[in-house]
Amino acid sequence: MTTGRRWLMAGAVLLCTSVFSASAAPVPAAPAPTGQTASPSPAKIDSSKTHPHHKTVQERLAEAEKALALAGNDKDARKLADQAETLRNRSLTGAVRMLLTDSQEALGKHDFQTAEDDLTSAIAIQPDQPVLRRYRAAIRAAAGDNNGAISDLGVAIQADPGDATAWGMLAEAERDRHEPDAALKAYKQMMQLDPHTPDADKQLKILQKEKDGQED
Repeated sequence: MTTGRRWLMAGAVLLCTSVFSASAAPVPAAPAPTGQTASPSPAKIDSSKTHPHHKTVQERLAEAEKALALAGNDKDARKLADQAETLRNRSLTGAVRMLLTDSQEALGKHDFQTAEDDLTSAIAIQPDQPVLRRYRAAIRAAAGDNNGAISDLGVAIQADPGDATAWGMLAEAERDRHEPDAALKAYKQMMQLDPHTPDADKQLKILQKEKDGQED
């Protein structure tokens, strides 16, 4: 496998690694004993009043992405990247997680069509979760459908512009389409979001040479 293929394969591997690292849904409180008044449902409580410092998943994700861009060393960067990935998967439903498992199994058998179909079904259930688009992009790219991958990555990046993995995958997909200028721009954006990406400088030089070579 070439150095440049790492981002696409990483995106595919994330189907089985990061999805299940997300925290499980909170267990509902037990009903109050007969004769006693139940406490108000958390859904009916104004969290802005009872928990002034409570943050949404999206707010926490934005903070993790910002911290990743400013990380001082490789260890902290990888920890923050894992944290961000967990948050991206936190809101996925049980049904979607089952589809991701099925997709990963199909991918392991090189059944790209079934793997993609499972992701398409997952996206239909939760179209508001951009990470699912990135997962399907990884499958499409692995199957050689770079145009389809780029289409999915465009949607994912528009919704989550701080997703460094999506930008890296976009760079590789553009490179496979022989678009070195677009590949270089996407890769530079990825490096801004995650400056401590392993071997990033080496890969940047390769993309820069390819772009310069096309201009000759």
